[in-house]
Amino acid sequence: MIRRLIGRWRHTDERADTGPAPDAEAESAGVDPGEAGPPQGSSPLDLSLPGAAHQSVLAPSTITERANGVETGRAWTQSLWVAGYPDGPSDGCLEGLYATSDTRRTDISIHLDPRETHSTLDSLENRIEDLQADLDYLTDKQRAGARGVQKDLEDYQALYDVLRNTPTRAFDASMFLTVRGEDREAVEHDVDSVRKAARRAPANLTPVTPRWAQPATLSSCSPVAVDQLAESMETTTPMLAGAAGALFPFVAGALAEPGIEYGTYALNESPLILDRFNRSTGYCMMTIGKLGAGKSFGTKLQLVRRAMYDEDTVIVMLDPMGGFAGVSQALGGERITVGGRRGLNPLELKPTPDAVLRSVPDLDPWAQQIAWVMTFFGTFFEHVANNPLGERKQTLRRAVQEAYERRGITRDPGTHHRESPTVTDVIAVLETLLEDPRAFGYETAGEQDSVRADAQSLLKDLRPSFRADGDLAHLAKPTAFDLDSKVVYLDLRQEEGSRGRSETSLMMQVLFNAVYERAKATDQRVLFVIDEAHYLMSDATSLGFLETAVRHSRHYDLSLHFVTQTGGEFTLTPEARTIANLCSMTVIHRVNEEAEQLAEWFGLSEREVSWVRTAKAGNDEDGYSEALLGVDEEGWFPIRVRASPYEAQVIDGYVAESRPEGDADSEAIAERGLSIGEEVADD
Repeated sequence: MIRRLIGRWRHTDERADTGPAPDAEAESAGVDPGEAGPPQGSSPLDLSLPGAAHQSVLAPSTITERANGVETGRAWTQSLWVAGYPDGPSDGCLEGLYATSDTRRTDISIHLDPRETHSTLDSLENRIEDLQADLDYLTDKQRAGARGVQKDLEDYQALYDVLRNTPTRAFDASMFLTVRGEDREAVEHDVDSVRKAARRAPANLTPVTPRWAQPATLSSCSPVAVDQLAESMETTTPMLAGAAGALFPFVAGALAEPGIEYGTYALNESPLILDRFNRSTGYCMMTIGKLGAGKSFGTKLQLVRRAMYDEDTVIVMLDPMGGFAGVSQALGGERITVGGRRGLNPLELKPTPDAVLRSVPDLDPWAQQIAWVMTFFGTFFEHVANNPLGERKQTLRRAVQEAYERRGITRDPGTHHRESPTVTDVIAVLETLLEDPRAFGYETAGEQDSVRADAQSLLKDLRPSFRADGDLAHLAKPTAFDLDSKVVYLDLRQEEGSRGRSETSLMMQVLFNAVYERAKATDQRVLFVIDEAHYLMSDATSLGFLETAVRHSRHYDLSLHFVTQTGGEFTLTPEARTIANLCSMTVIHRVNEEAEQLAEWFGLSEREVSWVRTAKAGNDEDGYSEALLGVDEEGWFPIRVRASPYEAQVIDGYVAESRPEGDADSEAIAERGLSIGEEVADD
């Protein structure tokens, strides 16, 4: 409706069209389109004059006007004026124009001048009276054109009613786009792309190149904030406040706090800088994206930047595929190969800091530990021994409790500093239980027979795997790693390559708990990244423990970062959905899920779903990948993720041999143990 009314309203407005149409002088002057007009500002600057020094820095040395562009020093620009807008603009109708990579090097400027309401109403009244007279005449003559006049009259009447009966104001709007480049051919190619982007729905703009008016158009698109093209032609379009507001999706999107850059806001290239440990709803995060979408690269980039930003944060990477090996070595990480001789005790219990116990009165570390141990054994019996616990569960629980009591560990948190039992201790308790159930409080003959049968069955399943030379013997030893290193890399490739999915899932559970227990005991912040998190999320027996761990992680300054290929893992069960809801930050790269699923899982709008579905994967040509960043209490942000050349070298597994002395990136990473010039194995 806006565009249809504008053409008629302009002619009845008090403003006169004082200039020629943009292409009115096309070739009439007989001048070649590429011929230069008179150079402007080409005289040498006297740097002794006030402001001359600033001008020499901020302004180009010369400005040469061309028919359809301006040469500014060594660069070339072409500026467009928007001559037409959509009839009924929807909110964010220009979002695609701002977000597309075609306009990345394009300046976009919108001028809005409020119109005086009374004079606008007067103009509308005159126009309505004219239309009413035309309608009466055409109706009387039974002309077909009366239908179109009737529609125009109704539109003007509706516009008049809105201005007269509501606080809505009218504005004069003008919009300009400037494309920049190093040479004329490149700019003209980009201008074609910008025109197409501007004309596509829902933007539906009509961009025009004002010939021989390029300096004024360029200035109108500059931060000078003056519509200089209006001095030679009518550039404004009247529109109501709602239509004007629909042009502004870029008014939001700025997040700037002490932290690291997670990407640039795709609509205006503003950096989104934040600290995951500064979120009021918790520190956990999940990253989702299909293979090749950029999720692993983006996660590694976050780790490198975190290492440079805060050297006191402990970074732990749990990786079943070897993708983080290069980053770990570049950061001087301690590499722990899982599945060898290094012990990992799934029964290990670390003391909970007194400050945490005081701040969370209902926290029960003992119950949480027993629940975790039963989760571990539940996974083992179901997926490794292929004999689910079933009715044997309570007998095993009693044996686990007894194993802790023999080490002097009880519900009292003051006992949790003592040495933890191992699976070997549980086996020893089961052997005793098999011999003398009465000693454990089982009085009746029926109880004793049932417990003996359970103990015998449990021992039959446990002994082959946990004997001295069994395939899980390392899980029957005390844990042989700590968080003394600033970077710890838990390498599961040997485990993933030699075992099936179930065994890998079991090992990831054990490692998760080992890191969780150590995070409790340290006073440093811990960032724990779990790649291929579907190994954890797909095991129903472990989700209860995972939910509890995520829920309490913030009390231990622990940020759990789940990386997986699909959001489906976080929707399979109520516990998984709770884990997703407890993540205060979410990064969604391109995924395979249908739009309806994405909208349902993450509460995304239609525009946000569209961004995810069309997000670009990272490649050398574009130099970035695209994703949707969700931050609790802030909203969703379409972002582009870029790495500096040096960051990319570190992430790819190679550290630059030459880096300028004193460079901030190299110095910051070197403090974390980075060996400059060292070649890292490309995994």
